[in-house]
Amino acid sequence: MNHYSTSTDKELLDLVKSNDYAAFNELYSRHSDALYGSAYNVLRNREACRDIIQDIFVWFWQNRDKWELNSCRGYLLTAVKFKTANYIRNNKVGKNFFAELSSIEIESDDEAAAMEVRELSDLIKRLAEQLPGKHGEIFRLSRYAQLSNKEIAAQLGITEKTVENQMTIALKKMKEKLGPGNAFLLLLL
Repeated sequence: MNHYSTSTDKELLDLVKSNDYAAFNELYSRHSDALYGSAYNVLRNREACRDIIQDIFVWFWQNRDKWELNSCRGYLLTAVKFKTANYIRNNKVGKNFFAELSSIEIESDDEAAAMEVRELSDLIKRLAEQLPGKHGEIFRLSRYAQLSNKEIAAQLGITEKTVENQMTIALKKMKEKLGPGNAFLLLLL
């Protein structure tokens, strides 16, 4: 009989690849709380976080014969990051999330920190306004008007795929201008 609780992730991954559902359950038990916490830190929505974690593990099981992993924790945390970003990007968070985010008051005696946050927010808005062409317009419609890709495509008379491509260009340009330390803030726009 296998002792899954004492097995390494690598051993469990090998068992999962050979269709061992009990090994998969052990991986789920080991990592689901950390993954949920990671998603919850961004979304603050229990149901959405549970859905994201479930989607990741369903995909993980369904594609077990395709991946080559030695460790799954980093892979799963990266998957959570991307699924959470997609959730936000696809407007599933809704306007309330962004309204709450913008109304958060900085409770700090350190006025310099508050000023730095305001300056960074202003910088992101200025950079967004400087994005030229369609990708700038699409970025602003997505982030500030809170339109979905489908709504943007309909409004501009273009395909959803074009909207996705233009958003990719816009995000790449914004990340370049913000630098690696601040690029994660684009998720919160």
